[in-house]
Amino acid sequence: MIQYTRRTAMVLAVLSLVATSLSVTDGKADPADGRAEGTLTVNGKITKLAYAYARSVPGFLDPNTKDTQVIVSDVSLDAQALADDSVRSDLASQGKLHAFEITIDATGTPVSTAWRHNGFEGPMPSGLSSADVFTKKLLDDKFVEGSYKSADQEEFFGNTYSFDVTFRAAIAH
Repeated sequence: MIQYTRRTAMVLAVLSLVATSLSVTDGKADPADGRAEGTLTVNGKITKLAYAYARSVPGFLDPNTKDTQVIVSDVSLDAQALADDSVRSDLASQGKLHAFEITIDATGTPVSTAWRHNGFEGPMPSGLSSADVFTKKLLDDKFVEGSYKSADQEEFFGNTYSFDVTFRAAIAH
């Protein structure tokens, strides 16, 4: 009986190691490793967030460094949507995705944002406002955690918007 138990434990350990290796090497973060809370508000419509994803990307200001792109959304995203901005834009234009993306440099400072939301009439805002409040709780090679809040309701080409998000996600490499 002890031999069977040890063998079973060894098989389970190997299966666990294989599963972990697959999830680490396929370039995707496991949705179970990411969560978001908070809201995006566009032209008075409030969207609640539940999902957070993060990946290492070439530096926004210096391509020789690594930044972390964080995507917070109301729906779960597959590998294709996570890897391709245009897929996320298409999903947003169809009303299937409402997301806010934050690029954070290695020092933990936001350097860019982008919206994926069909509530905007016309172009969607991108960039930063120095009045918005970003709080980094954790940023290392494995995880990113923090919060980001617009200082006030903002306006862009006649559209009003604001955000108040918290997130934690494993960083895919």
